[in-house]
Amino acid sequence: MSLEQSLRILIADDSTVLRMKLREFLNEIVPNAEIVEADNGNTALKAIVDNPIDVVFLDINMPELSGLHALHLLKKKGDSLFVVLMSTDANEVLIKAGNELGSYDFLKKPFNADRVRTILRAYANLSDRKKVLIVDDSATVRKIIYRVLANCRFDMLISEVDSGKEALTLLKGTQPDIIFLDYHMPDLNGVESAHYIRAQSPAVKIVMISSKDMSGQHDACRSAGIYCLVKKPFFPKEVDFILHRLYGLNMPQSLELTPNVTLL
Repeated sequence: MSLEQSLRILIADDSTVLRMKLREFLNEIVPNAEIVEADNGNTALKAIVDNPIDVVFLDINMPELSGLHALHLLKKKGDSLFVVLMSTDANEVLIKAGNELGSYDFLKKPFNADRVRTILRAYANLSDRKKVLIVDDSATVRKIIYRVLANCRFDMLISEVDSGKEALTLLKGTQPDIIFLDYHMPDLNGVESAHYIRAQSPAVKIVMISSKDMSGQHDACRSAGIYCLVKKPFFPKEVDFILHRLYGLNMPQSLELTPNVTLL
């Protein structure tokens, strides 16, 4: 998705000054956006329920219904929205609570236009569907990885094959953006497969996955153009971290490097 496309953005904050300033930033960054405003939690919740909203800037401390309470009700309903919480107080408890309720990031007031631009760029990238290929010889593992990827923040079209040779055959007809490539496979192992894949599709981003220690394979993986190593089992948060790095996005406070991920 491009920021040139029309977005519907909700600003929910009881401060008239804050809403005016944020509207000013948004008009500069996404002039085609339709901006909706709410000055309390109940009005914000009604706006989200009644209309399709793409991005929500949600103040934590509002009358009638707090931002966290509104987010809790939305999650309970099963709604999945791109929500950015806002507050003058950016303590760890609030940030963690927002993360657990599904907020993307946290804006500490006051903030500038660049910070808003960074968040909207992330929204556009997360909404731009990525073609992802899983290459693993275990059908069970492929199903597990599929579920992990399906629960990531990024929009993905996921396909799967059971070998490096099958991956190379698939590449003749379609070009994935990202490949999650198992190292331990019969015929061609992950590094060998990566060399062939790179020769055929230089732009593809490759993530090597393995249930075993890969510390002795770092140089071989680098030479094959592999971006990072991920130890199985891994989880949506780790995939989100990797993809933020791959696409040069600012890292939300909820994501951090874990022992399962080794950047090369």
